[in-house]
Amino acid sequence: MNIKRQIIINGTFITEDESNNCFQNRAFLYGDSLFETIRVNNRNILYFEEHLLRLISGMTILKYHIPDKFTIFKDKLKDEILSLLNRNKIFKSARIRITVFRKSGGFYTPETNEIDYLISASQLDSEKFILNTEGLQVSVYHELKKTINLFSPYKTGNSLLYILAGVYKNEIAADDCLILNEKNQIIEAVSSNLFLVKNKILITPPVSDGCVDGIMRNEIIRLAKLHEIPCIEQSISEPDLFRAEELFLTNSISGIQWVVAYKDKRYYKRLSEFFIHRLNAVAD
Repeated sequence: MNIKRQIIINGTFITEDESNNCFQNRAFLYGDSLFETIRVNNRNILYFEEHLLRLISGMTILKYHIPDKFTIFKDKLKDEILSLLNRNKIFKSARIRITVFRKSGGFYTPETNEIDYLISASQLDSEKFILNTEGLQVSVYHELKKTINLFSPYKTGNSLLYILAGVYKNEIAADDCLILNEKNQIIEAVSSNLFLVKNKILITPPVSDGCVDGIMRNEIIRLAKLHEIPCIEQSISEPDLFRAEELFLTNSISGIQWVVAYKDKRYYKRLSEFFIHRLNAVAD
C-alpha cells in the first residue's frame, strides 16, 4: 500500500506532495545557498558581470557544479531576467534576486553538487539612485561578531547575524547597525558596506576583515580613483567613528545612504552627494 507521507504546517496536516517539496529544499533545511541582489534601471541590469562573477566565486567555494548558463551562456540568464520583468509588467526599475542552492538530497552530507536556481523580481519606486534626505542614525551591534572565513565575502543563506542585528536596531529605534568582526573591528552594516572620511581620506574596511565583497563598494573605490579622491582600505575601530567627518553606507539597490549621527557625533554628506551623482551618470 502506497501511503503518502504527511507533514504538519502550522498545526495542519498536509501531504509532502501538497507542499510541492519546498520544505525539502536544502536552502530551507541547511542554509545551503548563495544569493545576489541586483538593480535594474530601465532594462539595464546594473553591474551584471560583477554580480555573476561574485556568485560564481562563492559557488566554487561551496563546491557547487556551475552550469554553463552562468558562464559561457550567461546572456541566456540575462534574457531570463528581462523576460521575468516583462511577465511581471515591471518596465522601469526593479530589484532582482538570484538564489542558487544545492539540489535536494542527503542530510548534512549532500547527495549531489548540482544546483537549482531561483530568480525573483520586485518593483522599485525610484528610477535612479536617490540619496536619503534625512541622514541615518546608526549604532554598533555588540552581541554577536562576524567570523572571518572563506564565506565572509559572500551573501549566503546563513544570515542570522544580520537578522539579529536588524532586530536590535528596531529595538533601539536606530536606522541601521554596524557589524563587528571577531577582532572587534567595524566591517559593515546590516545590508551595506561602510565608508568613512577621515582627514579628507576615504576609508573602507578591507575584505580580509570579513566584510561582504560588495559590488557597490568596489564601484565607489573605482570612482574615487577615477576622480583622484584619496581612498584606502583600512581597518576601522569604534574610536574612528568619532574622528570621521563623514560616514555613508553602500549597496547595489540603494546606491548610497548617508549617515548623520553615531551617538553624539554628527557627519557631513559632501562625498555622499558627489558619488550619488556619479553613480547615476554611470547607470544611465
